[in-house]
Amino acid sequence: MPQVFEFDGFRFDPASLTLTHGSRLIDLSPKALQILSVLVGNAGRVVLKDDLLSLVWPDAVVEEGNLTVHVSSLRKELSKYSDGTCQIQTAPKRGYWFAASVRSMWQPPVGAPYEHGSMLRIADHYLERYTASACRRATAIYQRCIEQDPANVKAQTGLADTMLMRFIFGDLDLHEGIGAAVSLLAKASEIHPQSAEIHLSRSRLHCVWDLQWQRAADELQQGLELAADDVTRVAGGAWQGVYFARLGDLDRGLRQLHQASQSFPLSPRVWFFLAEALYLARDFTGSAAASEEGLQLHPHCWYLHATAARPLAILGEYAAALQHLRLAKVLCPEAESSIIGAIAWVHAMAGKRDRAARLLTRLKETPAGGHFPFITLTMIHAALGDTHRALDQMEAACAAHEWYIPALKRDRCVDGLRAAPRFRATLSRAGISA
Repeated sequence: MPQVFEFDGFRFDPASLTLTHGSRLIDLSPKALQILSVLVGNAGRVVLKDDLLSLVWPDAVVEEGNLTVHVSSLRKELSKYSDGTCQIQTAPKRGYWFAASVRSMWQPPVGAPYEHGSMLRIADHYLERYTASACRRATAIYQRCIEQDPANVKAQTGLADTMLMRFIFGDLDLHEGIGAAVSLLAKASEIHPQSAEIHLSRSRLHCVWDLQWQRAADELQQGLELAADDVTRVAGGAWQGVYFARLGDLDRGLRQLHQASQSFPLSPRVWFFLAEALYLARDFTGSAAASEEGLQLHPHCWYLHATAARPLAILGEYAAALQHLRLAKVLCPEAESSIIGAIAWVHAMAGKRDRAARLLTRLKETPAGGHFPFITLTMIHAALGDTHRALDQMEAACAAHEWYIPALKRDRCVDGLRAAPRFRATLSRAGISA
């Protein structure tokens, strides 16, 4: 169910790159429409020229004049149907911003079959976007599947995973997110207690919420033993690879994630977790390469850009790291606060303490409007050399059950905290031996 945008009588479908006004199809080049896609998706925000060039021409070096030509053609065509109003405004020497009021909506593909398999694949696609808004859309699809077939265990476990993700993003409270996930899995278990998906989903719940690592491992193993097909087994193995990597068994974790990247190359989350595992193994060059390989397949995946920045910053390639984070911010405006936190961390790593501190102050003064993990604050303060505040934020992350906590045992960013008794005590409270 693709997202479409409406503004000033226009209707724009970014998936098919079609722009219409009423029944008339607007004839524009693919590059012009790709520029429009980025601008409309960031309506009201300035998009830098360099970011537009990187997103629209990812594999080529082009002159800024090419961008100017396509923006000019966009303005010319749009003005024909909008009484001369200019929807695309220029931010002098910086970039462009879309000034019209934009309404987004979802529409079913024309002629799409609404059998459960198709709907579940669409919901899975939204989960791959890894945003609260996409998870809300996945929620609606899973709920529709359950309404049509209350015994659909795959829809129930998919919905449970979605509730868990929305809780992580701060989109749902404890009762609405974790409580709903527990209830869904209990009902699914009554219907089909030997379902591999139920055990795999329950293992994620133990990891992400109650930090019960052994129970998570037991559920995960049981799910793998019950897997009835190769796809479920490989997907379960990928999740087990994530579990191993974050808990410190990097050899097994990397082995399974490498296998998953070969079996599921079109899954951006697999590339994300492979890059993360390589990062935790301190193979920073390999981590950057895995992110880049994933971006070759998914050039507009915001969290692959975000994760590419981590090893690059460790390697001292600060400009490249910041470029990836700027692109991530353009691609996913709703994750802006979290990405700004990552930018502050890169500046701190680069020794630009004042700039990092200003961004940190800006984040703390901004009203809550998106998920911002305590782990990021831990890393920023650690990079600034403020050990006490870093440990405060680490303890807050543990209290909030942020499940990256086990990975801090290996993460290069917190090496300066390891000698502190509070560091070891916090890991111990999370069930991790220091």
